[in-house]
Amino acid sequence: MSTALPSENLRSDNNGTGFRRRDVLFGMASVLVATSLLGYPFLTQAEQRTAAANPLVFARFFTLSRTITEHQDIDQGMSARIFTALSDSIPNFSAQIEQLSALLQPGQSAKQLQTLAIQAGLQDLLTAIISAWYTGTVGHGQQAVLIAYKDALMYRPASDALIVPTYCGNGPLWWTAAPPMTMTPVR
Repeated sequence: MSTALPSENLRSDNNGTGFRRRDVLFGMASVLVATSLLGYPFLTQAEQRTAAANPLVFARFFTLSRTITEHQDIDQGMSARIFTALSDSIPNFSAQIEQLSALLQPGQSAKQLQTLAIQAGLQDLLTAIISAWYTGTVGHGQQAVLIAYKDALMYRPASDALIVPTYCGNGPLWWTAAPPMTMTPVR
């Protein structure tokens, strides 16, 4: 009497649990992205869902953004908003991110990545990502989506000396801080 299972019931892509390794890794990455974005209450559910639906592409986008901008401290919440806006406005965005990510090497500078992206025909994508981070917007004209104003990277170089330009004398959201001490005249 044989105890072996018939070969037609065995699948080579299963590991004995009924799940493929790829599915388990994808699920774990989805959970990781979803839980990391829970701390950003300003993200809409659509933005959280877009990043969580494509966790590997989002992770690659985040890594690319850090390399392209040469800022390691970029905000993951802002990254999710930019990722969603670019996903909505660029056809085949995920596939292009995969192509651009394939060009990325450890320790690579933004200039080196830019050279490779130009050779691969991905300069428009690279420019869209850089523009989104530095201007805080995605798109142009009436279709532009505002992602951030005071947190746009273009204000960082002068942040120690200048406030973000607004009509308010003390910068955007100045009223959220405690009012400055006022001096009363002595009689």
